[in-house]
Amino acid sequence: QGHKMIISAPSKAGKSFALMELAIAIAEGMNWLGSRCTQGRVLYINMEIDDASCYHRFETIYKQGLKMNIGNNVDNITVWGLRGFSMPLSRLAPIIIEQAKKMYKAIIIDPLYKVMDGDENSNSDVGYMVSQFDRIARETGASVIYAHHFAKGVGGDRAAIDRGAGAGTFARDPDAILTI
Repeated sequence: QGHKMIISAPSKAGKSFALMELAIAIAEGMNWLGSRCTQGRVLYINMEIDDASCYHRFETIYKQGLKMNIGNNVDNITVWGLRGFSMPLSRLAPIIIEQAKKMYKAIIIDPLYKVMDGDENSNSDVGYMVSQFDRIARETGASVIYAHHFAKGVGGDRAAIDRGAGAGTFARDPDAILTI
């Protein structure tokens, strides 16, 4: 808790599904990608897909999990459907902090570009934005996890840490980076 993780991948590679699976793993206290998650509450901030599709995805993933005899702690997941309400993280952060103080183990923001403050290619703009993630983590006690897209073009020549689009701060700032 209190750390930051970025999941980056090309468009339509399954970042949202991976984040939903992570949310369920935390809610249930089960394994995710081979690591045990501490059970707790999760705030999933969905900025991209419509609410019906989001809930359908969670339901589908949960049904698959129930076949594996996981518990049913769906109440540990709170979903904020904010599609159509994009805003800079500097405006969203105080709302998250006010509503989520000490209530969640993890806060997932999907996707990052919907809360981008400034130019994603500017280290100073990205630095300011990710400082808001620090603030959220510090003031809520939760881990902050977010999805980011790869740069356009063939990424095979770039190191995995550098495949995310934009400024190098995206790679230097988080405590953990998962590249899909």
